Amino acid sequence: MRLFLFALGFSIATLCMVPSSRATNAPSKNAPSIQVIGWVPAYGIDTSLPALESNPDIAKGLTRIGLQFWNPSKDGKSLVFAPVNEQGKLVTEAQVRALVAWAKQRGIQVVLTVYNNSQVMKKWDWELARNAFAQQPKSFSRALLNEMQKFDLDGIDLDLEGEGALDHDRQAYAHFVAQLSKELKKRGKLLTVDSFHSPCTNAPNMSWWVDWRGQVDAIHSMGYQDLYEGSTASFTPEGGNVCENGAAMFKYSWQLQYGVKAGYRADQIVMGMPTWLDHWGEGGAGPSVLNHIQEAKQLSVGVALWDLQLEGKAWRQSETWRAIRDLRAK
Repeated sequence: MRLFLFALGFSIATLCMVPSSRATNAPSKNAPSIQVIGWVPAYGIDTSLPALESNPDIAKGLTRIGLQFWNPSKDGKSLVFAPVNEQGKLVTEAQVRALVAWAKQRGIQVVLTVYNNSQVMKKWDWELARNAFAQQPKSFSRALLNEMQKFDLDGIDLDLEGEGALDHDRQAYAHFVAQLSKELKKRGKLLTVDSFHSPCTNAPNMSWWVDWRGQVDAIHSMGYQDLYEGSTASFTPEGGNVCENGAAMFKYSWQLQYGVKAGYRADQIVMGMPTWLDHWGEGGAGPSVLNHIQEAKQLSVGVALWDLQLEGKAWRQSETWRAIRDLRAK
């Protein structure tokens, strides 16, 4: 996921006093439904809430929020809060509880997003992730479940990313997903996975999707500005051959078809969209946010927003969020 630097100012004490949720906005976890998830990054806590509160229509459009606040510990057996800045200041429990209270009051599901990057690391540390899911799977799974329960969250979102040819870890990752899914299903909780948007390199990637069939509630394809229905781009990994015989794989429809072939419903394939942009795609400034939301609606796929700082002007406008609610209602 895209990394930025930020700053905020909201009353933690006030938010922590918010009464318990009336789950009026979140769809049933058991019924097929189109999801709209957005993430609050650790470094963006101080800017995300004002963005969310800038327009009441925003909360009415979101179904889930991912709190990208946790890293695997160095020994792989537990979780640690991520730093919010380069100086290593950590996310606090009060910040977590404040955001959870805000979301639950509005009927928005909240998931724990664990990731292997930070403002201090400044890289996707696959060895850190691998040490947890491959070397300490039981302890790491237990730590995730305990932290989820501690904050009364609705599930877990895996954002463990690696760059390069990492298929040698595919089996271990699949085993971890299967075991974690089993434990979450016992508790009636969600499991989602963030994936690279090509089947030819990096981890986890689209070729791994079939491994998780029946085990995950949604896959977030993290293409962001790369993804849109009008894309004609092919992809060639560095030092490799052209992927999928040169197919235009960054079309929403191509991504969806790949997911359906892997055994998923359309609503389980969630397309990344970049909230720092008002336009993206070929042809100058490219199509607008509204154009891309309409493309997703036509395919009945969900939307994954990186991130909830909502830097693009269009992402704070009622017109955008009315279109998102229309997408969900399809």
